[in-house]
Amino acid sequence: MLSLQPKKMKKQLMEMNMYKHLPRECVLSVPTGTHIQESEQGFIHLTNDQENFVKSVAKNEKCDRKNPTKLLKKWIDNGGWTIPDGLTLQKFEGNYKVPNDPQLKSNQILYYFIGSQNNDGSCPGISIIQPVLTFRYNKWFFQSCNCCPQGMAINSSPVKNVKAGDTLYGSAEVADDKVTIFSQNQVGQSSILSVSREDRNFDWIDATLEVYKIVSCKNFSSEYLEYSSMNVTLSNGQSVQPFWEDQYGNSMCTGSTTIIDSQTIRIQHNLQQTQQN
Repeated sequence: MLSLQPKKMKKQLMEMNMYKHLPRECVLSVPTGTHIQESEQGFIHLTNDQENFVKSVAKNEKCDRKNPTKLLKKWIDNGGWTIPDGLTLQKFEGNYKVPNDPQLKSNQILYYFIGSQNNDGSCPGISIIQPVLTFRYNKWFFQSCNCCPQGMAINSSPVKNVKAGDTLYGSAEVADDKVTIFSQNQVGQSSILSVSREDRNFDWIDATLEVYKIVSCKNFSSEYLEYSSMNVTLSNGQSVQPFWEDQYGNSMCTGSTTIIDSQTIRIQHNLQQTQQN
């Protein structure tokens, strides 16, 4: 099937691809509102009636080998919680407070996100549903992402009007066989993906920082990123307070994850420098 995506939109999406560390053929940038569905034959079908966008992608063995869900060592700061047995996620939502820009802007990539994934082995493979705040190209942007069915990283068109000090809203919601990932900036612009659940049980949630191409501690923000007003609803309709666990401990450049309470987590680097200032 052919993509009917307009050339101008295609160029804009390629410019804001958040998965630049992956081979190009393993990344799919799609218009906001696109739906993702996998087939038993290994194809990924992408549809967006509003944007007149249709595309099918065959399974790529190279992408499957390089699937980031098989190697999470780039997650350096993280608070995580495993949902109790017999239950799965219905909705996870929260606010992001954007930190200051890094002092040194090179080729670094910072990914801040809340999200969920199926850690129980429910097939076909791990899928991470995540609204992602990215610092890349010397700027911030916010978009909905699904990593990585069949080894393919899929991200919707980003919200670009994001700056230090803004409060953003992100959510991942499961309803029947569909997951909706929603990313919204402070002025109400949004980036949306929907994903077929494919019998996956989303049984683990997290608030994370993932990084690439760090060459100096100045590549990090000196202020903390705060996840706040995090609310979790389980498949039985019950709202719960997660017992967050700092699964990584202290990280490079005096990095730390501070669990304030069940609704608030802060991730910060260059802590000593901030305290001195």
